[in-house]
Amino acid sequence: MKWNKTYQIVLQNEGFPPEWIESAISYSQLKKCIKRLTKELRQMGLDPPTLDKLLKHVEDYNASTTSHLNDRPFEYILSDGTGSKKTFQPKLLFYVDEATGGLHGAKFDAETSEKLQMLAVETGVSDVKIYEVCEPEEPEPTDSPRSDDMVTANPSVRPGYRIVEIPLTSDTEFFTTLARQLSGLEALESREERRMQGEIEDLGKQIARLTDPDRKANKKVLAAWRQIFQLYVEEDIFFGATERDHSARDAAKATFRFHEFCTKIAELGLVDKVRKKEGAQALNMFMQINRELLQGLRFGEINRTAMSKILKKFDKRTALGVKSTVPSTISYPQFSQDLAKAVCAEVNTQILSHVPQLDDYSCPMCMDLKWRPVKLQCGHTFCIRCLIVMQTNKQDRCPLCREITVVGANSDNLDEELANFLKKWFPEEVKAKQKYNELMAGVDAYGEVYKDKCSVM
Repeated sequence: MKWNKTYQIVLQNEGFPPEWIESAISYSQLKKCIKRLTKELRQMGLDPPTLDKLLKHVEDYNASTTSHLNDRPFEYILSDGTGSKKTFQPKLLFYVDEATGGLHGAKFDAETSEKLQMLAVETGVSDVKIYEVCEPEEPEPTDSPRSDDMVTANPSVRPGYRIVEIPLTSDTEFFTTLARQLSGLEALESREERRMQGEIEDLGKQIARLTDPDRKANKKVLAAWRQIFQLYVEEDIFFGATERDHSARDAAKATFRFHEFCTKIAELGLVDKVRKKEGAQALNMFMQINRELLQGLRFGEINRTAMSKILKKFDKRTALGVKSTVPSTISYPQFSQDLAKAVCAEVNTQILSHVPQLDDYSCPMCMDLKWRPVKLQCGHTFCIRCLIVMQTNKQDRCPLCREITVVGANSDNLDEELANFLKKWFPEEVKAKQKYNELMAGVDAYGEVYKDKCSVM
């Protein structure tokens, strides 16, 4: 099956909204432009085999000498020199000897050579432009580097030669159409981002109500919501969060991780724990936002593939070699990654931040909850048992910054505000840590036999 057909099937059958499909890269339309451009070039005798043969001849010549390593008989430039990524004035330029009318370094057949020389000589008859190549003016000092498209927009200076522009129209149509479609994708991305931000803000307010520890009805579901969001963070669905991996996920990997997350919360019974009407509605909305992000990833990927393939076809049918220069002039569609970054940031700010996570309040010594937290003068906080152990072992320096702050810590260093916060948000964890500390205090006083005594009691 041809790729264009596969592309259309994906757009129609993967559930993309109609407005997304309307904004997608129109591969068929661009392909028709290439067909018309190929016909124009062929009429000039510039079919791909002819251009390939010419380039091969010049490359062989340049390989045998060091005097004209960068001299090509023609250039194909895209930008008008303004630096704009949305404006294109493509030009096919040949270098012609101003004395003889012969093409620089060219070895064409007789018919092609005659056509191109006529373009160079009979300027008044055709629409061909003859460029006077002058030495470039000294650029004004600037702190910003020159963009690639500014560089490729200026023909190279070759004394004794003039530049002939081959009159083409279909290439302008091709790049104008492509630029318009890329602008449409950017506009679609902006609209989708605004829409999803609104949904996330509303969901954030709903989650804040459902997880407010001051509401009695929330006490039974608070731990469930915390566990759901903890699993979500750990799954790294859209972006890596480790030291070795900060990369964005592709659609297939992100979809797999999202399914893993859904499976885990179902197996742990967390879905049933928040199944009351408002809770179920909030969880369904949270899942829908993630599904829309996954759909955006897939949509972005298929459009990037469409653009890559159409540029490859452009080069194959014309031999003008634009695929290596286009990325410096126009960017590939970033609909998926840009939208995912923006929306994930909103999810963290508007939703996940409403439910404190246990890892953010763990003691750096025992890696468990900071029960009765003690804040040292250096600013670092430990649970009270870890502080007592350090003092018992005559460890006077803070394990994190090495300042001598452990030895002088006492009851005045208890962080009552943090302790109350932890009791409010982590009631079950605080009770478990208190019970464990009481057990370990007994072990310190009576030895390991105390554990057996407690188990019997």
